[in-house]
Amino acid sequence: MSRAATLAALSASYVLRRPLSLLYGVPALVRVGLLPAAAAWTLVRAASGAAEAFRVGVRARRAPVLRRDRAPLAPLAELAPACTLVSDPHLVLPGRAPVELVHEPAQWPARELPGAADIAARLARVLAHVAAHAPEIVVWCGDEVDTGDAREWDQWRDCLAVHPQLVHRLVPGNHDICFNHAYDEDYTLSRRALRERAYQHHAGALGELPLADTIVTERGPITLVQLDSCRNRSRHVLSNAIGQFGDVQLDELARLLDRTHGPLLCVAHHHVWREAQFPTVEDWYTTAVDADRLIAMLSRYQGRAARNRVLVCHGHQHLLATGFVYDVAVVGLPSSTLGDKSRTGVLDGVPRYAVAGLRRDGTWGVHVVEAA
Repeated sequence: MSRAATLAALSASYVLRRPLSLLYGVPALVRVGLLPAAAAWTLVRAASGAAEAFRVGVRARRAPVLRRDRAPLAPLAELAPACTLVSDPHLVLPGRAPVELVHEPAQWPARELPGAADIAARLARVLAHVAAHAPEIVVWCGDEVDTGDAREWDQWRDCLAVHPQLVHRLVPGNHDICFNHAYDEDYTLSRRALRERAYQHHAGALGELPLADTIVTERGPITLVQLDSCRNRSRHVLSNAIGQFGDVQLDELARLLDRTHGPLLCVAHHHVWREAQFPTVEDWYTTAVDADRLIAMLSRYQGRAARNRVLVCHGHQHLLATGFVYDVAVVGLPSSTLGDKSRTGVLDGVPRYAVAGLRRDGTWGVHVVEAA
C-alpha cells in the first residue's frame, strides 16, 4: 500500500470508526434512525480534523529554516566531552517490529524487519560501547520505546540494568507519549494517560520539564536542559507526531535562562527547524509548532555573552542533520538502533550514539560513534 493510501485509510478509520460502531448489532429500523447521528458525527470529526491539520501546517511554516552546515560535527579528540546522546531506540514487544517499519517496510535495508530481540541486542551493543568509551551521563532524545506499552519500558529497564554505572536523563518522544496505534482512536486521551503513566514510572515526572542540570567538563561547567516537545494533546492517529512545547513550559524556560550563564545544551525530541521547502505533506508535522519561539529565546540567550554558546540536539526522524537555525547550532540524531537515513532515504541499520562536548574555543561539537 502506498503512503498516500495508508494515510487515507488511517484518516477514514479515525473519522468513521465511532459513528459506524453506533450501527453495528442493532435492528435495521433502529439503524436507519441512527444514520443522521452517525452522519453528523462523521462530519464534525472530518471538519475538526481538517481545521487542525490546517492550523498545524500554518504554524509549522513559522519555524526557522535549517542552514545546513557540518560545522557542529567534530572529531572526538577536539572535544572536552559533556555527555552521551542516544536517540530513538524503539524497543518493541516480542513478536513485533517497529510500527513505522510495518507500515513502510521499504525504509528497512533488509527483507526481514527487526524484531524485539534484534532491537534489544542493538541497544545493548550501544550501551556496552558507551560504558567502555563515552561519558557516563547518557541523555536520551525520545522514542525510547515504540508504542508506550509498559512492557516495552520493562525491556528498556532490563537493558539499562547491565551497566549500572551509567546515569540516564530522558525526554519523551511521540512514540512514548502521543502515539496512537494505527486505526486506534483516542478521543478521550485515555490511551495517552496510560502511556504517560508508564513513562513517569520509569523515566521521571513529565511535569518537572523543563529540567536543568549542570555537568562539569574539562573546559568548565555546562547546563543541560531537557524539554518535553510532546505537549500537543493528540487525539488522532495522524497527529501523533506533532510536536509542541507549550507556553507554560517555554515561560518556565525563559525564567530558567534568565539565571543561567555559560554553554547550554538543549535536548528535545521534535525538530526545532524546517526545510526551506516541504517535499511532502508529512514534513509539515515533524517540527514542533512553537519551535520559532524556542529558537528566538535560545538565540537571545546566546547573544547575551560570548560564553553562552547553545547547542540543540533532537531525534525523531532517524537521520543525521546538522547546521544552524539563526546562530544556534543544531544536530538531529539518527536512531541508535535502526540507523541513519539521511544519505539515501533508507535506514542503514547501523547502531550509533553521539558524544557532545566543548571545543577549545568554547563552541559545541558533536561526534557520532558507530557501535561496532
